[in-house]
Amino acid sequence: MVLDVDGTIAGADNLVSPRTRAVMLDLEEQGVPVVVATGRTRDSVLEILGQTGLRTPGVSCNGALVTDPVSGRDLRKQTMDPADVEAMVRVHEETGVAITWWTTRDVFATSEEFRQVLLGFGAPSVSLAQPPARMPDDIVKTMCFGTPEEMDAAAPTIRRLIPRATRSMDHIWELSDERATKWSGIAQVFDLLGIDAQAAVGLGDGENDVVWMERIGTPVAMGNSRPEAIAAARFVAGDFAEEGAAVFLEEVLRQVRERVA
Repeated sequence: MVLDVDGTIAGADNLVSPRTRAVMLDLEEQGVPVVVATGRTRDSVLEILGQTGLRTPGVSCNGALVTDPVSGRDLRKQTMDPADVEAMVRVHEETGVAITWWTTRDVFATSEEFRQVLLGFGAPSVSLAQPPARMPDDIVKTMCFGTPEEMDAAAPTIRRLIPRATRSMDHIWELSDERATKWSGIAQVFDLLGIDAQAAVGLGDGENDVVWMERIGTPVAMGNSRPEAIAAARFVAGDFAEEGAAVFLEEVLRQVRERVA
């Protein structure tokens, strides 16, 4: 079972509800590995896995990092090409939209509003800063942020400067290294556990989920998904704000238990 976080298992309050955490753990205890794959930070993923009790490695920073929640060891670390980082800085300079850059351990944002959004998404700490003349060489992810209208207006510049960027939410575009996608991280976990992708089920909602939804057997989009995710899905679940993920996972768990019985 592959699960995105924001807009999927996390509710409107950006938290994973006790109901959702309980069914995630029940699935894993029934022998169904649960792979959390998200654009969130490494620490945020480890917190979710720890609160839930999951032991399957988690995918963070859009696939740039894969971490074992038991040992805390990073199984994968893919930093960005400096040219891509500089291109995101140019988007900031040309459009004025706020940006963030993440190293393996630290998070920076150019506006207080964006800083608060990132903290709400589970980043343990976010430093307010402007891009330095020389950006760090261990950056694993960058994003730009604004109102949906500002992101629409910035889209031509983003597409021109960083055509690989994906719009994960209406107010966020994000970019990782071309070798780091949610699928590359998920595929590593599948290889580690001997899982056939065609036997996997997954829930996602954003454009950055399409890359893995197209590669598994049963991709499911949330009711609140962006159009790209709905187009890639075989089925559509309920809305994230109405425990749609929990409802879907509870039905999967029911079917798993019936087969076991």
